[in-house]
Amino acid sequence: MAVALPQRSTTISLLPSGGVETGLCHERFQLPARGASVAAARRRVRGHLPAWGFGGDACDAVELVISELVTNALVHTASEQILCVLRADAEVLYVEVADQGGGPVGPSARQAGADDECGRGLMLVRALADAWGDRPVAGGGRAVWAQLRR
Repeated sequence: MAVALPQRSTTISLLPSGGVETGLCHERFQLPARGASVAAARRRVRGHLPAWGFGGDACDAVELVISELVTNALVHTASEQILCVLRADAEVLYVEVADQGGGPVGPSARQAGADDECGRGLMLVRALADAWGDRPVAGGGRAVWAQLRR
């Protein structure tokens, strides 16, 4: 059973001076569950975060986090669509990737061996994020999220 995911939306409040008020920055976009969507998610991050006042290191970290979360949704679920959410306030950037279902338990970081080619994604997320976790999504699926400070 496919779960309908909402379409893309962007909300940004402009200050009277024309600057962006980071407390209200929000981007929500849906991607097809295929390999090319990882790069598309990274491009979205690169397109929005500088305008929201995030510098190079923060952009790099969020780009890597969303890349890992989207990759996990592709590899570990049978989703047709993936929903990504970016929200920023004055201090924190919130990243969330929701899939359409992959199982009754959430993701867990594991210790990859020195020669393993995969298995490090959530270790990277854990290292870069101030907090991360997951939650079930209504109608099936799971959302994995991370919070990073400015």
